[in-house]
Amino acid sequence: MSSTPLEVLFFLNGWYDASYFLIEVLIFIYKGLILPYPTSNIILEVVILFLYLGVEVTRLYLGCRGNQCERKFPLAVSVGLTIPAGLLSLYFLFLQTYALRLETVLSCILLLFYALEAILGCAALITFSREPSY
Repeated sequence: MSSTPLEVLFFLNGWYDASYFLIEVLIFIYKGLILPYPTSNIILEVVILFLYLGVEVTRLYLGCRGNQCERKFPLAVSVGLTIPAGLLSLYFLFLQTYALRLETVLSCILLLFYALEAILGCAALITFSREPSY
């Protein structure tokens, strides 16, 4: 009963998140060296980036385990964690001090992943709820 498309999305999103995090770290180094970035702002945004990493790792782990083991609770928590992860992605899209075009594209792709995973996660939760547990 587990959702294969959802599992594929979790796998691809895991690789994308690792790339996103590394690219963002390099972009912050670039912005810190080139742009007149206030120290407090760059520290805050790097802390937010690490907070995003923690939320995302937790979300993907619980989503994969919930889907593979056909458990509703971990998958529901994963779908719920999509909201703060999406909000953090929206922060990097709209609210950071300096947003480069590359960051805009990366964040839009990330939001697309979140939308697809939320839809497929809810569909998997409905499927898990309909089937009897033995």
